[in-house]
Amino acid sequence: MRKRISAMLLTVLLALSMILPVSAKNDVLYIIDQRSCITAFIPEFNAKASAISDTYGINVTCLLTETTGGMGTPAYSEQIYKACFGEEDGIMLIESSGEAEWYLYKSGAAVDLFTVEDEDALGTAFVSRGYYDDAVEDYLDEAHRLLEAKTGIVMDEAALDAKIAAAEEASEAEEVTTTEAEGTEEGIPEERLRMRLEDEADLLTEEEEADLLSKLDEISERHECDVVVLTVDSLNGRSAVEYADDFYDYNGYGYGEGRDGILLLISMEEHDWVISTCGFGITAFTDAGQEYMTDKFVPMLSDGEYQEAFTEYAQLCDEFITQSKTGEPYDSGNLPKGSVSPIWIVGDLIIGLVIAFIIGSVMKSKLKSVRMQATAEDYAVPGSMILTANWDHLVNKTVTTRRIERENSSSGSSTHSSSSGTSHGGSKGKF
Repeated sequence: MRKRISAMLLTVLLALSMILPVSAKNDVLYIIDQRSCITAFIPEFNAKASAISDTYGINVTCLLTETTGGMGTPAYSEQIYKACFGEEDGIMLIESSGEAEWYLYKSGAAVDLFTVEDEDALGTAFVSRGYYDDAVEDYLDEAHRLLEAKTGIVMDEAALDAKIAAAEEASEAEEVTTTEAEGTEEGIPEERLRMRLEDEADLLTEEEEADLLSKLDEISERHECDVVVLTVDSLNGRSAVEYADDFYDYNGYGYGEGRDGILLLISMEEHDWVISTCGFGITAFTDAGQEYMTDKFVPMLSDGEYQEAFTEYAQLCDEFITQSKTGEPYDSGNLPKGSVSPIWIVGDLIIGLVIAFIIGSVMKSKLKSVRMQATAEDYAVPGSMILTANWDHLVNKTVTTRRIERENSSSGSSTHSSSSGTSHGGSKGKF
């Protein structure tokens, strides 16, 4: 049911995104980022697109979206473009992660101005690099190059730089005002905004979600240390570590002033896993401890056993937090010892005795010509050795030393700072 509600909300948000740009007509929005994957670069890119559009009289726009709501990229880009610019001359490159495709919409004079080869050049410029900020910048540069070649008009680069600088200054001033209005340091909420299980990639059934969420809530509340699981389909062009840290920070996870907790992120886009720890979580989950944990549950992720993997993760978190609060945190040289069943011990002893009996019996059967003698002299052959004299001389003496390297009993946790300035520990990998 929760997933159906999320889908309905997404549809409403997409509809609103078609209306909101119109209100920005006085300050035209040329770069529309419905996925929030290049938010920090919007002022710079919008200023650049605005300068190109003003110079050549052709709107150069870009739309990044997660889904077209079943409309398809051609129809969706046309509707968004007309909502923003009406019938004005221009182009809009749309990229939809849901449909995994890009499309170039052309309006007015741009239909005849840009050939099929030009469309391919613009698309190639967009997809040639892996990050969306690079992709949008390359697309704008290619559009600028094509328009300059077709019109012979050279854009005033100094004016462009000034326009970009002014846009960035305005953006910074707006960020300061927004932060002051929120009244919270670095925009981090004082209370948790999301559940401890956010299965956005839909890897679990509703029954499995309810069971796992109950476990995570019970462990978190008992230890006063948030234990969180997050699954997503896409990282929206960001690194997995940044995504995990920011999701933890800006959704208000963590107990107390230290924001104590741990978050496991699973991204199905490139099969990434990330652990992000904060506050007491950095102490409880050392680097060596996280390696021990992931060795347990990551193979389950690789086999598609998501419920089993998340349950194992939750149980390990419970064990590690308990150990850290009652003794030394699990670390190098102090990791959990696996228990062996008494049945296996008895079985191994029996097998060993049977093998030893068989080998002894075989060796005994080969000693048919040997009989026990009363004294050692009976074993010597008469006249075989005559000893007349003997002495010992010390010829040489060699002393060899070797330094024994001692293992450090505690490796601790490595840390880094997130975009909010919060200190996080963690680890990452693929499954």
